[in-house]
Amino acid sequence: MPKIMVVDDKKGIRTLLKEVLQEEGYYVEEAENGWELLESVRKIHYDLILLDVKIPGLNGVDALKKMRGEDITTGVIIMTAYEEMNTHKDLKNLGVIQLFSKPFDIQEVLRKVNQYMAVRE
Repeated sequence: MPKIMVVDDKKGIRTLLKEVLQEEGYYVEEAENGWELLESVRKIHYDLILLDVKIPGLNGVDALKKMRGEDITTGVIIMTAYEEMNTHKDLKNLGVIQLFSKPFDIQEVLRKVNQYMAVRE
C-alpha cells in the first residue's frame, strides 16, 4: 500500500486530506511541522509527501532542502496560501511535482496524487 505523508499545521486540512486519501487506498501519516516530517522521512520511506510551506518551526521549503541534502528524493506536492515568486523558483530546483494554492480543490489534489502514483507503479 503506497504511503503518503501530509504535513500541515492545520489539523482540519490534515484530516480532510487523510480521509480522502485513505478512501483511495493510501496509507497516510501526518506531521504538524518540518521537524516532525524530517524525523519520519529519516525512518520511513514515503511514496509522496503533501507539504505546506508556512508551518511552524522548520518551514516546508527548509524541510525540503534538508531532505534533498540528505538524498531523500521522495516526490513532493506543495500546498501554500502564499504566492511568492522566489519560493516557486526554489521549489522547481528542489524537484517539486506540483504546487497547489490554498484553498485548494480536494478533487484536483486527489487527481494529481493518483496520476503521480500511477506513473510510479
